[in-house]
Amino acid sequence: MKETFQTPSSQNQRISHREILQAAVNLTDFAELYRQKVLTQQTRTIRLLGKKNPARIMHTLLGFEVQACRKRIHCPDMVTARYIRLFSELGCRSIKLPYDPTRTAQLIPEFEAMLDRIALQIQERFPGDRQTRRYVIRRVYAIIRGQLRSAQHSGTALFK
Repeated sequence: MKETFQTPSSQNQRISHREILQAAVNLTDFAELYRQKVLTQQTRTIRLLGKKNPARIMHTLLGFEVQACRKRIHCPDMVTARYIRLFSELGCRSIKLPYDPTRTAQLIPEFEAMLDRIALQIQERFPGDRQTRRYVIRRVYAIIRGQLRSAQHSGTALFK
């Protein structure tokens, strides 16, 4: 089944979300990277807000905190804070966080680059229509969240 939508500004233009997602990440699947590089390690589960919100990293006396809406998550280092912020901005309810922060540090640039490519692809596709760009971003992030959920459910037998 091919997911499409009609843009709010022009009702005759159809766009496939999966095509945008595939073109934006150059045939590298976000969830596949998560499945291969995160779920194959020992991880712990972090509960997030579950809504797509901007998140910010705050420096505190005891380390860092990621704040999304009213929820604050304490992080021991900047790498963990960046990882949690990224998935919080995607709108995930829960994620797996590797116990080894050096591995997390290797993954963060890859995940951030993928999301940047998605945003750039959408920006190029809809240069003057901000409302449509925001709509497409929300839909693409929903697809990514669904892929991450299915990856977590299929990868739970690896490590608990």
